[in-house]
Amino acid sequence: MKRHKEIQQLAHELFEKSGRVHGRELDHWLEAERTISAREADMHASVNGAVSSGKQAGPRSDIRRRESKKTGRPKKSS
Repeated sequence: MKRHKEIQQLAHELFEKSGRVHGRELDHWLEAERTISAREADMHASVNGAVSSGKQAGPRSDIRRRESKKTGRPKKSS
């Protein structure tokens, strides 16, 4: 239900920004859905990136140190 309210609120904001033009309710609703879905996807990707690398998500969060499973220390380069 929370998502529905977020979409409703954003759709109303889009309605107001468009000059309160009536007859575009569906357009505003669908645009709000797309926007909310994109935000959720970005948040999900950021959280998954931070969890999988053990670091906060950021521009270099995909870089991981190679560590030995037994000791937890960095592996020696060959």
